[in-house]
Formats: sequence, structure tokens, C-alpha cells
Amino acid sequence: MADSETMAAAGPGRNARLRAGRAWLGAPAGKDGLGSALVLMAPALAVYAVFTLFPIVVTFWLSFTDSNGFNTEAGFVGLRNYQRATTDPIVWQSLWQTLVWLVYHVVFAGGLGLALALAIARLRRTQVFFRTAFFLPHLVSLAVVGVIWANIYDPFFGLLNTALVKIGLTGWTQGWLSDPALVLFSVNIASSWQGFGLYMLLFIAGLQDIDPSLYDAAEVDGANGFQKLVYVTLPGLREVMTFVISLAMINGLKGFATVFVMTNGGPFYQSELITTYIYRLAFQSQEHGLAAVLCILLSAFAIAITVVFNKWRARLAR
Repeated sequence: MADSETMAAAGPGRNARLRAGRAWLGAPAGKDGLGSALVLMAPALAVYAVFTLFPIVVTFWLSFTDSNGFNTEAGFVGLRNYQRATTDPIVWQSLWQTLVWLVYHVVFAGGLGLALALAIARLRRTQVFFRTAFFLPHLVSLAVVGVIWANIYDPFFGLLNTALVKIGLTGWTQGWLSDPALVLFSVNIASSWQGFGLYMLLFIAGLQDIDPSLYDAAEVDGANGFQKLVYVTLPGLREVMTFVISLAMINGLKGFATVFVMTNGGPFYQSELITTYIYRLAFQSQEHGLAAVLCILLSAFAIAITVVFNKWRARLAR
């Protein structure tokens, strides 16, 4: 009885405080609304500041120092690291090869994903099987993919050269990872094999959204299969295609694990990407200042590509 009376006595005050709290949290504008928004956003802002803003600031600061990771009082060297970056031939070679790697990934992984989506989208009984089978490589880590494909490319015992010999194409056998002219292409094939399954599923989802009546109308007009593809399917996939290209570009710029496992940038830096060169400078040469400059250069490179791609996509959407 005493507890009930206490709760009843405290009830009006408690209800008033709850109403005040709800009003403060739900305030649409003004000082109270801003305060409530900041309170609700504080955990996310803290995580963003610690794991995004702080590393950016530290990287920018390191680019002006001679830090090697061990000197606790890194000296300020001004623009010396930036000057070194502009005169280092490996920097520009790795930057160019990163662009080539990106194009390879978009063409090979994106193109294979589109081709397989077109091939299995209209299957009925076996579509689930093929979708699952083709998506499985995407579940394998890039490091494991690198080990698998390094064995496939082995010049003496690898599956690829052995198969070429078995079918009488001995002249086509190559040192796939030792030939400077082939190494970047070969490693990118391995990376694209890991990534095409995701793009395939995205294209299949886009194909399912195309109105079937458009195909019926095209058939009535006498269109053949190729004409349906060009005038119905590809325009219907325009939005999905731009999304897949943007996703493939992001994945292409992040190329690291496959190259690191299969070639470590060799031979003669012919498969060196900007990401692998950053790793080499930061963790092997202990030149953190120059590595920080390349991180900034990679960010600027990614922003420039993003701006160009968004302008192209906006023009395509008109």
C-alpha cells in the first residue's frame, strides 16, 4: 500500500518529466532541436572522428615530416616529400598501372558479370544453381584467391600451362607472372574472377525489373535477339550499369591483396600499384612521410575519377 501511494504521489511529476523529455527530443528547430540532434549523433560523430578524421589529419601532418615510424620527434621538412614524389619514377609508374588496373577490373569483372547475367537470367529450373555457383568466388578472400591463381599460373606445374600443352598449344604457354608485359593483366584476371559474381547478381536484379512487354513490342516490330539486346535490354540496365561501374571503380582503386600475394609488385615494378607502393614505403622502407604523400595523391586521384564519372553519368541520364 505504501509503495502504491508513493508511486501515485510521484506519478504526476514523473509524467511531467517524461513529457518534457519527449518534447525536447522531438523539438523540430531552435536550440533545443540542435541540442537533441547533437546528443543523438554524438556516438556516430565520435566514431567518425576517431577512425576517419583523426587518421586524415595525422596523414596530412606526416606528409610534412621525416617520420620513419620510430623517431618520436619527427622533424618538419616542408614540401620535400612532395618534391620526392614528383621525381620518383615508380610513383608515376604505379599511378599509371593503377589506372590500367581499374580499367581492366571494370571491363573484365563488370563485363563477365553482365555476360553471365544475360546468359542465366531467363533460366527457370537451374538459375539458382548457376547464380550460387558463380557467386561463390566472391566469398573467397583475395589473399586466398591470390594463392590459388599463383598455382594456376605456375609455369611448370600450373593448371593453365598444363592444359595448353595437353590440347597442343604448347607455343601459348607463358610465364604469366614473370613476363613484364603480361603480369598486370594476369593478376587482374585473378582479382576479376573473385569480383564478377556480385556484379552478376546486380545485373540479374536489373534484368528482372525490365518490363517484359517491351520485348513483346520489339518482337512484334520484327526485332531480332541482338536488336532486343541493344534497344531494350541495355537501355533498361542503364541505372544498374552505372552503379556497377562505380562499384567496380571503387574496388579497382582498392587493389592490393591479390597483387601483394601473387607478385608483391614485381617483376621490375611492372605490377606495382599505388597501394602496394604505399605499403612498401611505410612498412618496408619506413618512409612514412613519403607514404603519407602517396596516400594524399591516391585520394586526389580517386576524387578526380569520381568527379569525371559523375559528370559522365549525369550527361548519360539526360
